Amino acid sequence: MGFWKNYGFTLALLAGVIAGAVCGLVWGEGTAVVRPVGEVFLDAVFVLIVPLVAFSMASASCKVCRSGIAWKLLGATLGTFLLLSAVACALAFVLFMIWNPFSSVHPETFLADMQTGGNGGGVLSLKAAIAASLLPVIAVSTVAGVIVALFGEKGRKAADFLESAMNLTVRAMRFVMYAAPVGIGCYFAWTVGSLGNGILGGYADALVAYLIAALVVFFPLNSGWVLLSGEKGMLGRYWRGMVPPSLTAVATSSSAVCIPLCLEAATGMGVRPLIADSVIPLGTNIHKDGSAIGGVVKVVFLLTVFGASAPSWGSFFLVVGVGILVGTVMGAVPTGGMTGELLICSVFGYAPEMAAVLMVISTLIDIPATLLNVSGNVVAAVLANRIK
Repeated sequence: MGFWKNYGFTLALLAGVIAGAVCGLVWGEGTAVVRPVGEVFLDAVFVLIVPLVAFSMASASCKVCRSGIAWKLLGATLGTFLLLSAVACALAFVLFMIWNPFSSVHPETFLADMQTGGNGGGVLSLKAAIAASLLPVIAVSTVAGVIVALFGEKGRKAADFLESAMNLTVRAMRFVMYAAPVGIGCYFAWTVGSLGNGILGGYADALVAYLIAALVVFFPLNSGWVLLSGEKGMLGRYWRGMVPPSLTAVATSSSAVCIPLCLEAATGMGVRPLIADSVIPLGTNIHKDGSAIGGVVKVVFLLTVFGASAPSWGSFFLVVGVGILVGTVMGAVPTGGMTGELLICSVFGYAPEMAAVLMVISTLIDIPATLLNVSGNVVAAVLANRIK
């Protein structure tokens, strides 16, 4: 029962993707008949994206400011989250510059409306407008949440409204996502039927590329961060303590489920309870190194396979910045996977329909991404423990 609860949706989504790929290979252009089904699903998701991001970001920023964490600890914790994600994304980008696994993926046919806005007459479509509004919505909502928190008790009703509105929107989004296996499957069938089987090899390469980056971050990079804590014997305590939460992350694919084990592991490493109790729950919501690296993989995949040219060193800061932002958005916004993919499409000027293609990568990397998310939060607690 627990297995299906944890993996049922992922397996159903994978089944839809596989069925779509098979249909695309068999019927080719004939799969255009199921394209409307996929588009209806995407339309329903896009309608909910803006309120979901707005209420979730405002509620999350409000909770952070009202969390009772001392401002010194809060600032140091957020700085640690940013540093860990930035270094992880930068390392992933360097690895892909050395070896770009997508350079050999050359689909013979490209869909114009998947590479650009596809508006033809220059009229901004609803989907394109929603995608273009995400960054401003994130910024305004975050500021609004901080302002509500600064009002203290006078702002409690507003804070309660934000949380209630977020919960209602999340429920609506989860209801829509029940149709994801069918909707994504139909859209993927049309994608493969139009682009050819070259894109399937791209997905396999994406998984391999992510696993290589994940191994580098999980073992040597995390070990390096732990050594920087300066605590004698901390490296051994870290790896002994990380066994239970790591196994649980792989078994459940849920960062939230791992919170109690992470708290126990951190305190067992010598992290003060105040630090662990503050950093790990907060990090579970807004700090996801695995998701951030996934954002880098998706950007490299998108630009290499569907772009005019592959990423270059000149795009280093943009790609890394988007990866960090995707990790934050996916952390702060429940069911934020599609939001992160839509954000990537918006920043790099691709049609929002490409989010469906990128969502397949999210499904493939879900387990290793959860492992990195969990381990990164324990590392952040170890580093934050240096605060006196």
